Amino acid sequence: MKRHMALAASLCIVLQACTVGPDYERTPNLGNLGEWLGLGEETNTPFQNASQNTDQNAASAVQTMSHWWERLGDPDLAPLVDEMLANNKDLGAAAARMRQAEAQLDASGGTRWPSLSLSPTTSRGFTSTPSGDRNYANSFSVGSTLSWQTDLFGRLARAERADAANLEAATADWQGLIHSQIATLVRTRVALATLEQRLAATRAIADSRQATLAAVERRYRAGLETTNAVDLHSARENYTSALADILALEDDLATTATGLDLLLGRVPGSTSYENRQLAHVPPPRDVPLGVPATLLDRRPDLRAAEFRLIAANENIGVAIADLYPNLTLTGSFSSTAATASNLFSAPTLAGSLAASIAQTVFDGGTKSATIRLRKAATEERTAIYADTILTAIKEVEDALITERKSGDRLIQLERTVDQVRKAEASARDRFTRGIGTYERLLETQRRLQTVEQTLLIEQQNKWNARVNLLLALGGDWTDLEEKTQPEGTNP
Repeated sequence: MKRHMALAASLCIVLQACTVGPDYERTPNLGNLGEWLGLGEETNTPFQNASQNTDQNAASAVQTMSHWWERLGDPDLAPLVDEMLANNKDLGAAAARMRQAEAQLDASGGTRWPSLSLSPTTSRGFTSTPSGDRNYANSFSVGSTLSWQTDLFGRLARAERADAANLEAATADWQGLIHSQIATLVRTRVALATLEQRLAATRAIADSRQATLAAVERRYRAGLETTNAVDLHSARENYTSALADILALEDDLATTATGLDLLLGRVPGSTSYENRQLAHVPPPRDVPLGVPATLLDRRPDLRAAEFRLIAANENIGVAIADLYPNLTLTGSFSSTAATASNLFSAPTLAGSLAASIAQTVFDGGTKSATIRLRKAATEERTAIYADTILTAIKEVEDALITERKSGDRLIQLERTVDQVRKAEASARDRFTRGIGTYERLLETQRRLQTVEQTLLIEQQNKWNARVNLLLALGGDWTDLEEKTQPEGTNP
């Protein structure tokens, strides 16, 4: 009997190595970006974290991520990022989805192990004698059932690997959301600082227009020929327009502040933000040739797309394995005795071992259709992965162009602002001395407000362009440069 059981167990172990279905392999024209583009080498290894606990994944993911936001030169940004990572509700939901995926992986792994159930019972009964006496007796019993669904053709193994890939995809989604939320935080922080600067500039314009209005009113009351009723009404309209601009900017500032509260997990409207100057964006370093493709391979959205492709590929094997026989081993053990001490003595023991094979003979084509379904799903994931790669490359190219063009526009706008400020000062001086017209002063004031506001908005665009570039690259390219730098040298 023991010999037969050993042979059966050995046969099951051998059969479990017979895995059917396609294995996932990265191909030069799809999987390895560096090889595909001819710019770099493969950096991503599938399933590098699947065996880890999600808490470990989360901690290591934050540590290994490119901390690109630390290179933006804004000292007020770091504590806001820490607070957002701790309290942002969307990130909390993404972390919960990771834990769900981990639990599903644990459940899949559990199906590959035997299941054992125990059912101990005890009872006390009596029998009556003709004389009316009762004889009491105890009864003890224990029963157990062992069931093991062998993985003859790798169905369970592939299902577990599919769940492992889904866990990796969920982790990549979580990392991607971190990058996205930090980018939104940076943009919001930049928007707040920009609005504060625009508000300060608009208030200065309003003060200037108020002074101009007072001068026009004095001239009009004095009956000077150079000032008429049209000039007076125009000066008043110019001043009230500036006041309206102030109210609009204050409204935008309050709305942006509540958006920041939401990102930080605070009650919207509960925080009063101080007026802080925005740090200048550090000048960009040239992106080395070949680095973008390597960094693209680190992008969370690309990793998530690849792992979902892997999961879909494994599910094909699950469907194919369902076509083959399914072997289940079951065993039972029981014992009954009058005393607990005799429960496991030889005369009381009984047991059995059975093996059953189930094979679907006819299902109306359901399993074959399932295989076609899984293959089509894999083709869909392949197309999505390829499109994600192309989109990532486009985003890098667009971000590089936008960053460069934004820098060029800033240079021109700074020159324009300088010239318009000189023109406005000259027009104001001539108007004050009575030799200039109000129309000329009004024109230069409005032009100055326009170019100053445009300059501040373009500075904001420069920040956003830098954030978009770092997101498109999957991090800061200087991180990779530092990792490849020999010890004892400065980057």
